[in-house]
Amino acid sequence: MNKLQIYTSIDYHLNWLWTFLQKWYIYAMNMNFYKQITTGNAGLKCRNANIKRVLDAPELLHDLVQIATNLSDKNQHKAIWIVEMLAEQNAAILQPYAQKLLDTIPQFKHESAIRGSSRIVLFMSKFEPIFLTEAQQQTCIEIALDWLINDQIKVAPKANALYTLAHYMKKQTWLKDELREIIGKDFAQQSVAYKAAAKVVLKKLKA
Repeated sequence: MNKLQIYTSIDYHLNWLWTFLQKWYIYAMNMNFYKQITTGNAGLKCRNANIKRVLDAPELLHDLVQIATNLSDKNQHKAIWIVEMLAEQNAAILQPYAQKLLDTIPQFKHESAIRGSSRIVLFMSKFEPIFLTEAQQQTCIEIALDWLINDQIKVAPKANALYTLAHYMKKQTWLKDELREIIGKDFAQQSVAYKAAAKVVLKKLKA
């Protein structure tokens, strides 16, 4: 084996090791916090307790986002619950992690993770003063549009997607025609919850 092959082999194994460590959090992860997140439930008391942990120790936010964006972690959606509530309280806290979240959210498969992330996108989009870059705002629009046209997405994320797009249509006027077309399609067959959100958006379209 020549030197080039040796260096290539070392580089490969180092990359493999780093991927393994990231996947299984064997690196500077607060394992006690990880246990609190992964053994938690959707109850408000439990979620509030985890939010308090993050607010009391801001360095835990990094770990929380790592769990929330790890598609290999079966408890990923539980971290999303906490990120969602943090976003509702003060979305700006997520500014350093906005890109990582927006890169990962379109890949979510767990229904609960999709529902929570639809609110994260909405809260980050509407936060004032704006902290998302123009490119990130465009990503939010694309994510919301994809949810609306995907028949596999449930009602709650679709409703949040409508609200997100209604926010952006103030500056992105082309979205008005898109929303009219999407809402008008099969409106009669949609659920009561979807119709309620659609009516709110349609009212804004007429304003």
